[in-house]
Amino acid sequence: MCWWHPGRMFHVVHLQRLDQTERVVVLSPRTGRPRPMFFRAVPRASTDFPVPGGGANTSSRMVLLSSLACSWLYSTLSKCDSKVLEAAYDANHPDTNSLVASSTSVILAAVGTAAAVPSPSSTATTDACYVTEYAAIPAATAACTSITLDGLTVPGNSTIDLSKLKSGTKVTFKGKTFWEYADANYAFIKVGGSNIEITADADAVLDGNGQAWWDGLGSNGGLTKPNHFIEISKVLGNSSVHDIYIENYPVHCFAISNSAGLDIHHITLNNSAGYAPNNRSNGLPASHNSDGFDLGSTNDTTVRDSVVINQDDCVAVTSGNNILVNNMYCNGSHGLSIGSVGGKSNNNVTNISFTNSVVLNAENGARIKSNSNTTGFISDILFENIRVENISIYGIDIQQDYLNGGPTGNPTNGVIIQNIAMRNITGTATVEGKNYYILCGEGSCSNIKIDDVHITGGGLESSCNFKTAGNFDCDGHFV
Repeated sequence: MCWWHPGRMFHVVHLQRLDQTERVVVLSPRTGRPRPMFFRAVPRASTDFPVPGGGANTSSRMVLLSSLACSWLYSTLSKCDSKVLEAAYDANHPDTNSLVASSTSVILAAVGTAAAVPSPSSTATTDACYVTEYAAIPAATAACTSITLDGLTVPGNSTIDLSKLKSGTKVTFKGKTFWEYADANYAFIKVGGSNIEITADADAVLDGNGQAWWDGLGSNGGLTKPNHFIEISKVLGNSSVHDIYIENYPVHCFAISNSAGLDIHHITLNNSAGYAPNNRSNGLPASHNSDGFDLGSTNDTTVRDSVVINQDDCVAVTSGNNILVNNMYCNGSHGLSIGSVGGKSNNNVTNISFTNSVVLNAENGARIKSNSNTTGFISDILFENIRVENISIYGIDIQQDYLNGGPTGNPTNGVIIQNIAMRNITGTATVEGKNYYILCGEGSCSNIKIDDVHITGGGLESSCNFKTAGNFDCDGHFV
C-alpha cells in the first residue's frame, strides 16, 4: 500500500510493498526532483516514518492510494524528469506552496484524483482506471484493462491516446468529452490493440468543437485543423467500436488503417451543425471534408447499423479486403464509396459489400472512383439494396478521372475495375444531377453487371461509356 502526504516543506510519497519493505520518495525544493530517502523493513500497518517538514501529527493529512497507483508510483515516480518541478521554486527562496501544488499535480496526474481519508487504516481507495482528468489517461492505459473516461475536457493539441491498450481492454466514455481549440493538425483519439472494445454510455457525447475550426475548406486550406477525429490503427483480433455518439468533428471522423477483425456498429456521427455557413466559409457550408468512415489497408472488418450526417463520404474504402458495410443511414454525404483509389501506398480494394442502406440529400449514391493517372486494383465489389434520394450529382457513379480538385473528364486506365455487381438501387436525383454516370478508361473496366436499378429525376442526361451486363440501360445513353 502507499500514502501520499503533501508536506509544508517537502512532498512525501510513502510506499509499502507486500514484502514489508518501504520506500519514501521526497520531492525537495532544493533539488526540484524526487529522491528515494530509504528502504527498511517495517510492520505492514506501520505509519511511523519521518516526514521532513511535515510537522507532528502527519497521518491525519495522508491520502491512501489504490494498489494500481501504488505499483505505478513505486516503479516510475523516482524517474521523473527534474524539469517537472523547476518552475515551482527559486534557488534562493523556494516557493514551497507552488512546489506542493506542482508536485501534487504530478502525483494526481499519474494516479487519478485521490480522496482524503482520516488515516492510512481507511479502506477507501482511488480507482486509477476511472479517469476524470485528461492527465490521468497514461497511467490508466498502462495499468488497466477496464477504463472509464468520464467528462473529460481535452486540452488543445492533445490526444486521448489509446493506441497501446492491453489485450482485452474495454474503454467506456461517460458524460461529455470536449476538445479545446488549438491551431494544429493532430488526432483527437488514437486507438490500437488486440481484442479491445471502445464504447460509451447511452447518454455520453463526444463533442469535437468543430465550430472552432470550420471555415468551409476542410482539409483543402484555410485554418490548420485536426484532420482526423479518431485514428484506429493496428487493431487486431476480435475488437469492436460501438454505441458512440460523436458531434461537431472538425474534418474527417474515423480513419481506420492496418487493422483486421474489427466490428464497428451503432455509431452516430452528427455534423449537422456544419451545414450552415459561418463568418469564415464565404456562404458555403461551414463543415467540409467531413468523411464519416475512411478505411484503408484493413481486412475482415464490418461497419454497420450506424448513422452519418455529414458533408463528405459516408463510408469510403480506399484499400483493403473483405469489408462489409451494412444498414447505414447517410444524410448530406457524398455517398457510399470505393475510393478514391490510386496514388497511395496501398491501392488494392477487393471483396467489399455495401448493403441494405439509405443515402439521402447527398452528392452521390453508390460510387466507385479512381484517381487520374494512377495505378491500382478494384475487384469483387457489391452494392445491393440501396435507397438513394435527392442526389445532386450522380445516383450511380463509376469514374476513372477523379482528382480532389475536380474530375478531369479524361479517364485513365491504370486502375483495373472488374467484377462489379450493383443490384436493387432505387431512388431520385435532383434537376442538377445525373441518374447514372460511368466513365471508364480504355480497357480498364470489365465484368460490371447492373440489375434492377431505377433512379429518376436527374435533370442532366445520363452518360455511360462502358456497356454493362444485366438489365441496366443507362437511360438509353450508352456511348
